[in-house]
Amino acid sequence: MIKKISIYFLIFLNFLLIADDVYSDRDVFPYHYLNFHEYLQKEYRNRDFQPTDPPTGDVRQTSEFEQMEGVLIRYPLGIPLSVVAEMSQDTKVYTVVSSGSQTSCETQYQNNGVNMANCEFINAPTNSWCIRDYRPWFISNDNQIELVDFPYNRPRPLDDEIPIVVANYLGINYYGMDLEATGGNHMCDGNYIGAATDLIYEENTNLTPNQIDQLVLDYLGLQEFHVTIDPLDDYIKHIDCWGKFLDVDKVLIGQVPESDYRYADFEFVANYFENQVSAWGNNYQVFRIYTPGGYPATPYTNSLILNNKVFVPLSGSQWDDEAIATYESAMPGYEIIGVQYGDWYNTDALHCRTRGVADRGMLYIHHQPLLGDQDFQDSYTIEAEIVPFSGENLYNDSLLVYYRIDGSDYVSTPLISIGNDVYSAEIPGQSQGTLIEYYIHAADMSGRSANHPIIGQFEPHDFTVVNQPFPAELIVDPIAIIIELPQNTVDITLLELSNIGGMSLSYNLSEQADWLSINPISGTIPAGSAEDIVLTFDTNGLVSGDYSCEIIITDDREETIVPVTLTVTGTEANIMISGSETILLGSHPNPFNPSTTIIFNLEMNAKIHLGIYNVKGQKLRTLINGNCAAGLHQIVWNGLDDEGRNVSSGVYFTILNIDESGINYISVKKVILLK
Repeated sequence: MIKKISIYFLIFLNFLLIADDVYSDRDVFPYHYLNFHEYLQKEYRNRDFQPTDPPTGDVRQTSEFEQMEGVLIRYPLGIPLSVVAEMSQDTKVYTVVSSGSQTSCETQYQNNGVNMANCEFINAPTNSWCIRDYRPWFISNDNQIELVDFPYNRPRPLDDEIPIVVANYLGINYYGMDLEATGGNHMCDGNYIGAATDLIYEENTNLTPNQIDQLVLDYLGLQEFHVTIDPLDDYIKHIDCWGKFLDVDKVLIGQVPESDYRYADFEFVANYFENQVSAWGNNYQVFRIYTPGGYPATPYTNSLILNNKVFVPLSGSQWDDEAIATYESAMPGYEIIGVQYGDWYNTDALHCRTRGVADRGMLYIHHQPLLGDQDFQDSYTIEAEIVPFSGENLYNDSLLVYYRIDGSDYVSTPLISIGNDVYSAEIPGQSQGTLIEYYIHAADMSGRSANHPIIGQFEPHDFTVVNQPFPAELIVDPIAIIIELPQNTVDITLLELSNIGGMSLSYNLSEQADWLSINPISGTIPAGSAEDIVLTFDTNGLVSGDYSCEIIITDDREETIVPVTLTVTGTEANIMISGSETILLGSHPNPFNPSTTIIFNLEMNAKIHLGIYNVKGQKLRTLINGNCAAGLHQIVWNGLDDEGRNVSSGVYFTILNIDESGINYISVKKVILLK
């Protein structure tokens, strides 16, 4: 706290010394913090603010990462001309400039490679370059871009008029929300969720938190408004100085060393967002970026997202490269552009001095994605609302869902209109354990195209198939073996039960005689595992004939009965299950490294499939897929998948499948790779 008071004192003393000198023109002051004259007038409301009724339609505040038709900046500039040139290559640059300074501004632009065809000038005087703070907030109201104004929290009357100027210039509707605020202390996700620091409470002591929540709901459509502490502990208390929405479910939070007295507060807000649910129903992904402050400045969260580009302020700090790497990791598919400048501050940088202009003709896609684990279905329905704000027609052949299975190439399926701007497509069902990734694409006759999520294929929505229903996961592996006497008691692995995925299954012995025992006598096999059941036969004293019992395998849907028959004839005992002589005998050695030999027998010529699967039921390697002659066969598996890659240590399943020539057979054997 002593440090904070000292900073305030030094700034205040500085204003006393220079207020009548450098800042003698009290209407021109570029910075966030107040000059001496402003400090004395800080309680003054800039203008007779006129609230309006809130919008009456379906209101949604647009996010920074949505489609932008342009960017607002102010002249004289607070950003490098090189950034203006870069932004003008792809989008409109709206420069707020006094009429007397426009010629000078145009000359500087022309001399520094700015694309003048993408420049428009809004003539109005300003007090500061912090256009983010006094700029308007854009909303979508019944799919039309409109504007919400608020009383600016600085006594800068010229700045405070800019929202009205911009609304008139763009020709869009204007609403007045009587909530003192600032653009730097506000962020939203474009899906009815917003956030700010508790500065919003401090500046509106005439309103309760519930009343503030109601205002942002009525005017901005924010159904959830996160108000947090300010971990930065500086004079400004703006959320963009330490945090930022990167997407609907992504939040960037600053980070300081453990030795920093603010460390606990930074960790608090990071943990807070990690435990909140995004508009997509998943928890926020929280990305951390090292912002220790000091000199040179590290204002890395104070960046600008402009369509597919991200402009990150750099100041020559040793942490600049790490900041760029953090953005590249958090935002794949975007072009990350570092902006080196000697006039960035920890509390005032690129985000403060720019403001995206929501695209009045945007192609809007609203979709609630399938994420995480999704129960097995025959197909997955993808629905989306697709609205061209331009009024132009959609290209029907460009309305597509692109999806891929387990990282394979993308394929597309068409979106079909089901009415009221809603479209639907089907992704075919896949087996348990399959990873499905997808994104939505649309294009309209205005020349616009859009994806959902916004970056499309570079970071698609994804989900994993789970809970594939019984009996698909149950495989009963019978063995037929002839045992020669005179031994009287034999132990033999007679039956293997495999449960490749989904729910557990249970088994028990339904009939038991003195000559037969089972180990274990009953049990439950968890999903993804297999178990050998050992039967012990005591043939001493048995007369010739057939002896039988049953193994019953059940779950809550179905019952499977496996008959076991023992035939005693003279000096031989035949132990059989279902009488089949087609057998997957297993592999040797097992466990193995680096290879194992798989042995199986066919009672007749048949077309077979022999493959290696993981515990999720995903096929890794096809060993045989074709015709095979009757008899005993051996084939070597060298621990590679179909792409020639080494598989990791673990449990795998060899599955032999035959369904032709009178044979209906499927058998599974467990094999273990040790490295």
